[in-house]
Order: sequence, then structure tokens, then C-alpha cells
Amino acid sequence: MNSKKKTEQIEHLTTINNLTREFSTVTVLMHQAIAQKAGLVGTDHKYIDLLLQHGSMTAGQLAELSGITTGAVTAMIDRLEKSKLVKRERQTDDRRKVLVVLDQEEAFKRIGPAFMTMQEDLKQLYNDFTETELATVEKYLKAAIEFSNKQIRNLNEN
Repeated sequence: MNSKKKTEQIEHLTTINNLTREFSTVTVLMHQAIAQKAGLVGTDHKYIDLLLQHGSMTAGQLAELSGITTGAVTAMIDRLEKSKLVKRERQTDDRRKVLVVLDQEEAFKRIGPAFMTMQEDLKQLYNDFTETELATVEKYLKAAIEFSNKQIRNLNEN
């Protein structure tokens, strides 16, 4: 690779790294705003999303899936239970285990409006891209998710 191409590549990678960092920060801030609008704390609505995606689970499973401590999960479940978004139910086949069960209707009522508006805005954003560009974005996001999950595992192991 000649030096001009190498310089251009370095510039592109620097720009992509800076934009990724900025996107990461703005995403956290957006989710904080969504949580506040729904009367929640921090990223509690993302834990609700985990329950939506994976269904009812024990506190230990939620801790493992989210990567937060069991103590932090217990505090989060307490907050969500107080907000009437989840309830604890004894598992029918093993009464010693307690499942965290999401009240989907209440979750959609509280969090849904922000995401409905966002979905409409995203449709407009996506209209500005060609099919080829959308495929590239999809490829990047899949790779970025895989990369991030690997980083989370590494951080949790060390």
C-alpha cells in the first residue's frame, strides 16, 4: 500500500473510531432520557428489554445475561417491582426458584411511546440510504455487536 493510501486509511479509521465513540455516548444519553421519560432509573428499561427478548428468568439468569452482580440485579428488580413493571413468581416445578416476570402491558404503556416515535423517525433516516448502504450498515452493526459482546465477556472474566 502506498503512503497516500495508508494515510487515507488511517484518517478513515480515526474518523470511524471517533464517530463510534460519539455514537456510544449519545446512545447512553438517549437511553437515559427514555428511562427518565418512563419514570425509571438509568438503564432499567434495557433490563426490561432483556426480559422482553428472553422471557421470564431467575435473578441469577438476569445477572448472568446482563453482566451485573446479583446484588445489583436484586436492587433493580426491587425498583421495577415497585414500579409495577415486574413481579416475582415462584417457579411451578421448583418452588425454591423465583422467576422475574415482566408485565408487558405496563412496560409497553410506559416505554412504548418513546420507541414508537423513534421507529417512525428511523424509517425516515433509513430512506436516505440505498439498499447497498443499508446492507453495509447491517454488516457493521452485526460485527460491532459481536465485538462488544466479546469485550463484555473479557471485562467480566478479568
